[in-house]
Amino acid sequence: MSILLDRGNRVLIQGITGHMGTFFVEDARRYGTQVVAGVSPGREGAEVGGVPVFGSVRAARETTGADTAIVFVPPAAVLGAALEAIEGGCRLVVATADELPVQDAIELRAAARAHSAAFVGPNTPGIISPGKAKLGFMPSFCYGRGPVGVISRSGSLSYECCKRLTLAGIGQSTVIGIGGDPVKGTTAAEALALFHDDPETEALLYLGEIGGSDEDEVAWYAARAEAKPVAALIVGRTAPPGKKMGHAAALIGSRADGHAAKVTLLSDAGVAVAATLTEVIPAMRAALARRPAPAAAYATAPQRS
Repeated sequence: MSILLDRGNRVLIQGITGHMGTFFVEDARRYGTQVVAGVSPGREGAEVGGVPVFGSVRAARETTGADTAIVFVPPAAVLGAALEAIEGGCRLVVATADELPVQDAIELRAAARAHSAAFVGPNTPGIISPGKAKLGFMPSFCYGRGPVGVISRSGSLSYECCKRLTLAGIGQSTVIGIGGDPVKGTTAAEALALFHDDPETEALLYLGEIGGSDEDEVAWYAARAEAKPVAALIVGRTAPPGKKMGHAAALIGSRADGHAAKVTLLSDAGVAVAATLTEVIPAMRAALARRPAPAAAYATAPQRS
């Protein structure tokens, strides 16, 4: 299953009886998302907003046909809950929690690959395909339907930029929060591959930051002749070397991880890089002006050693 959403996704909520799970039931359904089940061990037989609660993912899937899961449980419980969803047959699993141990993220990414599932998280607001469905806690009013696919390492930055795009009349096809942790369930390269093959996406906006190698993958993609045009904003220009800034992966370990090196790398690859938030709209318009003919098949970028 793709991580690009539509109204066909049948969603179950793990931790539905908690504060976030209860909120998501109504918020997601107002947006058009099919919420068909909840999972909360020991609370089976209950209902939350009319949604039946089951004791396990297997029981929920057998009864409702759910194929997608969102996990709203504390970080210490994410590994068990997400593994249950992946191994139980959900093709797409989103875990929003921050402070997930790196070893847990590694195990979840490996499990998703082994079961041909998509895993998004941790430390993410989730995914939204404007006008279709959402799988996360992002503010719905920031988004509008359109041709721009958005990949972001930061939740709040994606809300701000998408609101600006929407007000400027530039809609989004899907917005993916890949998260700011060192190990991601879905990397920038994997999100790029999905957007490249998505006929509704005509251009891309990448919202990155210092640290890590995701920007290497974006540059490698953008430099390809068949790439869809890319605009970007990289934050962290004033961050001091050696200090973690907000996200666990926003740590400058070498010169290549710094702001200036990332901006140069992306610019040299043909990405329209915005220097500030106010320049995101002109950069995105410049990228849209370079929309190519239908794209060729995408090949995964090599990883930086």
